[in-house]
Amino acid sequence: ESADHRGSPAFRAYNSFVYPKSEGALANAEKAGRLATVAQAVCFLHREQKAEHATWLRNHDRTLAEADAANPGRFPLTLVLDNIRSAHNVGSLLRAAEAARVESVHLCGITPAPPHASVLKTALGAAEYVPH
Repeated sequence: ESADHRGSPAFRAYNSFVYPKSEGALANAEKAGRLATVAQAVCFLHREQKAEHATWLRNHDRTLAEADAANPGRFPLTLVLDNIRSAHNVGSLLRAAEAARVESVHLCGITPAPPHASVLKTALGAAEYVPH
């Protein structure tokens, strides 16, 4: 299980087939031809997720290239996140720091830092672009 697939529709379809939660779901999973149907659905959902990610990445990279052309440098501002408990708040601040083109973000104390799963999920890729 990788972080890219956790919570994805493909992973949920796979888990519901492999780990049925009720007797009815188990009976449905044991039907003839059900394995092939689930495998096709998982493959389709995985390809769909990869295509969505590729589209997002293309648009994000284009936006970053446009921002670099308009303003080639980062602002000489450093954010210090000291003892912030919420990983979701840290991820949001990393996204804001990327949008504001902040020079760096320092994470101190008990502040969760990437690769914490909740920080990465909320940061939506910004953790890769902001020095921390």
